[in-house]
Amino acid sequence: MDWHVHPLLGSGGSTELTAGWSDETSVSALGPTRIDATAPAADGAKLTVISILCTTTVLVAPGSRINLSGGDILGSHSIDVDPHEDGPAVHVQAIPVLGSIKIKSA
Repeated sequence: MDWHVHPLLGSGGSTELTAGWSDETSVSALGPTRIDATAPAADGAKLTVISILCTTTVLVAPGSRINLSGGDILGSHSIDVDPHEDGPAVHVQAIPVLGSIKIKSA
């Protein structure tokens, strides 16, 4: 499992996942964050996103089929992806805490 902890306050951060990613966790607090998950993932890959008092945007490959789990703790999440049957499957565990997580096509 790889962890990506983004700076507190300030301009936030950005992470670009590399081809073959499998079990990634991103934690952001008090600053906007962007996660580029457009690279091909390993089978059964999971991305856990924790967003505390900020907005985290997750970019996925066009046509991705999003499998979403997790729960909002006084936060929100949204998905803006037009899935295709042959698109890559992406499992996202979204945990916004007084923040938001936006999943959209690149």
